[in-house]
Amino acid sequence: MGYPLKLLVSAGILLFLLSRIDLVEVLHEFGGMQPSLAAAAMALLAATHAVNALKLGVLLPERRVGSLFAYTLIAQAYALLLPGQIAGEAVKAYRLSRGNGAEAGGVVSAVVFDKLVGGFAILLLSLTGLLTEPTRFGGGGAVWATAAALGILLLSVAALAVHPVQTVLLRLFRSDADGWRGWIGRHLSRFLESWRAQAMQPRTVALCLAYGVLSQTLTVAGCVLFGMGLGIDLGYAIWCVIIGMLTVVLLAPLTIGGLGLREISLVGMLGHFGVAPDRALALSLAIFAFQIMVAVLGIAVDLLVLRERRA
Repeated sequence: MGYPLKLLVSAGILLFLLSRIDLVEVLHEFGGMQPSLAAAAMALLAATHAVNALKLGVLLPERRVGSLFAYTLIAQAYALLLPGQIAGEAVKAYRLSRGNGAEAGGVVSAVVFDKLVGGFAILLLSLTGLLTEPTRFGGGGAVWATAAALGILLLSVAALAVHPVQTVLLRLFRSDADGWRGWIGRHLSRFLESWRAQAMQPRTVALCLAYGVLSQTLTVAGCVLFGMGLGIDLGYAIWCVIIGMLTVVLLAPLTIGGLGLREISLVGMLGHFGVAPDRALALSLAIFAFQIMVAVLGIAVDLLVLRERRA
């Protein structure tokens, strides 16, 4: 799907929602949010980016945490401007590895490993929520699906660290091959070497996972406070599942910055718990407004700080 088509998908979803939900009521709900709860929610969500910078710093100890925090903000900006959340991480990996030559594969390995650990953390919180509130989510099907996703992530991380898999990949992507296979092959050796070093160090994995769980816990807490500010009274365990499912949905590169997917997903999931559509859409608007603030800050850091350092 091209960029214009994804914009059309976003616009189509939003128009579909607005044809069934009164925009005036949505804005009324949004304007009536309690300022103190909104400020606390934004503070918690902002703290997640600092924690994520610390998590990436475990994998890239030679980089300053302040620099990693700057690139984390930039990634959030591109995640909003490009299709899917993966796009922002791709930009972060490219920007961090640019100019590093042979070490580029190691930098990319750290960014990918960091992203997978973050995904594992939110799925772990989701599984905890499902086990805490089993009757609210239609039985054990969701539990088994989440557990299976956790297992697949764990096996993927472990598989890339073992010699037989690495040998196959290095033979498939030879550095002397032509075209894109050769380009991948020239960086793959360092990527796999770094991956094995990361995955085989229990302290590194445990510390990254601890930071990941803390980051996702803060994210869920921020959404809880946004919801409370709008009068949405759901338990923390339920929010863990909702945010986990939303995170998975937003990985799909179907719209620009998740616009449309986020809104219709929240309206549908919160509607399952009796939340009015206009209130659910107001919550999505609050989350989106915060993401715009972070994106603006990320672009400002990129243009005013990092560009000056490069110059």
